[in-house]
Amino acid sequence: MLARSDGQRGFFDAAWCAGLLPERSIYALLAEHGERLVRDEDFAECYSASMGRPSIPPSLLAKVLLLAYRDGLSDERAMESLRFDLRWKVALDLPVDHPGFHPTSLVKFRARLLLHGKERVVFERSIELATELGLLDGDIEQIVDSTPMLGAAAIQDTVHLVRAAVRKLLDAVKAANASAARQLTASLKFDYARPREKPAGDWHDKPTRETLLVDVATDAQRALRAVEDDPHLVADETVGDATRLLAEIVGQEFDTTDDEDGPRPRHGRQTRQIISAHDPEMRHGRKTNARRFTGYKLHAATATKTPLLTAIAISPGNEHDGHHAAALVEQQPARRRPTRVIGDTAYGNVEVREQLEQRAIGVLAPLHLTGANNESTVHKDRFAIDLQTETVTCPEGKTAPIYKPRPSGPAADGTRVARFTPNDCEPCPLRERCAPNGRRQVRVHRREDLRQAALRELADPVQLGHLKRVRPRIERLLGLIVHRYHARKSRYCGARKATLQAVWTAVLVNLHPIGTALRGQTA
Repeated sequence: MLARSDGQRGFFDAAWCAGLLPERSIYALLAEHGERLVRDEDFAECYSASMGRPSIPPSLLAKVLLLAYRDGLSDERAMESLRFDLRWKVALDLPVDHPGFHPTSLVKFRARLLLHGKERVVFERSIELATELGLLDGDIEQIVDSTPMLGAAAIQDTVHLVRAAVRKLLDAVKAANASAARQLTASLKFDYARPREKPAGDWHDKPTRETLLVDVATDAQRALRAVEDDPHLVADETVGDATRLLAEIVGQEFDTTDDEDGPRPRHGRQTRQIISAHDPEMRHGRKTNARRFTGYKLHAATATKTPLLTAIAISPGNEHDGHHAAALVEQQPARRRPTRVIGDTAYGNVEVREQLEQRAIGVLAPLHLTGANNESTVHKDRFAIDLQTETVTCPEGKTAPIYKPRPSGPAADGTRVARFTPNDCEPCPLRERCAPNGRRQVRVHRREDLRQAALRELADPVQLGHLKRVRPRIERLLGLIVHRYHARKSRYCGARKATLQAVWTAVLVNLHPIGTALRGQTA
């Protein structure tokens, strides 16, 4: 049952010590204005209105969670701070002798938030409060960017990956039907009580290792067949999820196309999708060619005039940054959506521009010009592409028509080609750099109009200066999230739980300008 915070102050309340807190600290901010940021009624859907024992006020747990993320504390350490740290007691408006709560209170609170889809409620409330304070007035542009968020699970090799997935299937079957779980366990060749231990054998000997890998895969297939043959187990949602995960892992790590020879390990460099059975959503990714990571990408949007995060999203680490620009925009209500987004090269490709154009949003971002700085070749951008006359003119003044895409040709995506004749290219002084094969072709993108418009915009010194001046502002906010508030690494397994951590740390970032505005009102 939902319980609400009681504003009655007692003789032993720590609020009498509020004057000891630094004026600009988060403790003073929560103590004085916490009810404007976190309200019990925002969490009413997570609790019964009249049945059950009274709960801990959700606004109190929300503030505890904010302070725990701020200091990078575990649930147990957070409850120790709640019991012994006077600053926490003042911020939370608790008596000095308050004993605190059990650490599982935070576990259950986060579970309620995820179950009822309320993980973003405090983040959205922070933006509403910022709007009430006038911090977002007149801001028609937003900056978008991303940063790596390392996964909480360990990377597993083939054996540990398959064995962990089989163990998850056994646990799911046991929860659904204990008798079926005992029969399934007895039918398997290997023991899965300790899935981190490899089966006994000489793993350094290649033939033996190959045989053991096949045995591991065969045992996993045996478990899959046993579950698929039981309609009651197949109907269970948890068992179904574990079955699909195991089947995907086996198909990823082994070639199962030949039923007679059985599964065969895949050799060579393979693009592994699932790298941990404990967190199947995290992926290998890279921020640059030299900077690799494993986990997720944290995508963010911020206002240009106020250091305030307006949207947060999490994606697997192998997904492209630009593909989430539209999702960041759609998170926001229509009244807060920007008319233009500003980003780096990842957001400047034609595909991203087209997605945002469909939402009536412009893009100010550099184009990724592959080979543009290579002086040994003549880049496409040195050719004049006239979309009205459907012609392309080379640096030496020769013109070629743009041909329509052929239905049977390779350019089924709408890409067109302008082909210069050998008579144009053979006598040309730029032939060695432009057309070493004797004939130059220029590919014209299906949305070349967006590309040309971007080039014209970037050629404007005012727009280019605005891009260079404004875009780096989001870097400081991302730095606060991942370094000051410890969100470089996810605390939890799974994208939804990682999203919860990201949006709550984003609230801490938003409290900086909000706190300044609130202090200005009371000054």
